[in-house]
Amino acid sequence: MARISTYSIDTVSAGDKLLGTNQDGATSNFQIETGEGTPGGPNSSGIINYIVESDPKALAFLFHNETYGGLDNIQPGTINVAGTAATTAFTSVTTLKISKFPFASTTQTNPNQATQILSEYVGERVKWSSVDNPNVFGIYECSAFTQIGSSDFYNMSLSYKSGNGNFMAGDNINTTPDIYILELFGTDKNFTHVQGSASATWTVTHNLNKYPSVVVKVGTAIVQAEVNHINQNSLTISFNGSNSGTAYMN
Repeated sequence: MARISTYSIDTVSAGDKLLGTNQDGATSNFQIETGEGTPGGPNSSGIINYIVESDPKALAFLFHNETYGGLDNIQPGTINVAGTAATTAFTSVTTLKISKFPFASTTQTNPNQATQILSEYVGERVKWSSVDNPNVFGIYECSAFTQIGSSDFYNMSLSYKSGNGNFMAGDNINTTPDIYILELFGTDKNFTHVQGSASATWTVTHNLNKYPSVVVKVGTAIVQAEVNHINQNSLTISFNGSNSGTAYMN
């Protein structure tokens, strides 16, 4: 057999197949991405989903509009902007409906949910990007992640910062829906509290899910104040007298 270095480099496409060993030790043919079928169904996933989710900071979801594949309701493993057509500009998204099951997990008999890691995005700058084209992306500040009733779906509250392109979904059962990757896009959680009215005690709800360091600024001066962490999401800042100003948490 010729050395691998003598073969030319080929591009990888969704229909390509790889030869490997499955979890039972048997030799198998794997298709990189089949892409057809009901979202979350047996034919809708491929190796590509497991590759993109091998990064513990990233999760993959299908973008699902209300009419995709004739399914009026959002499906496990998908994200959705309620009441929209198949294409939704990143700039117009303020709330994203998210399945608690990442796309790859929906191929399992007992899928694993991701609510704990999804809740960690609150207070963070995040990026949603197309797995097919990294230049199709939206960058947001995530301010909340709340369950919708007792369902398997959550609302992620987002504030658009920058981006390029749209969320898109397949329009019928034979069209491959777009896969989007959610990942952190920044360094550490931070929050800025502006105290407009003078008060001896500032009550701050930062929702950072941690006990942050706090810098207090009154006018142009950084000042000392008593900080009391009520829990991982709120604190109070106390002064000897009434003050207005800004508190920075990270």
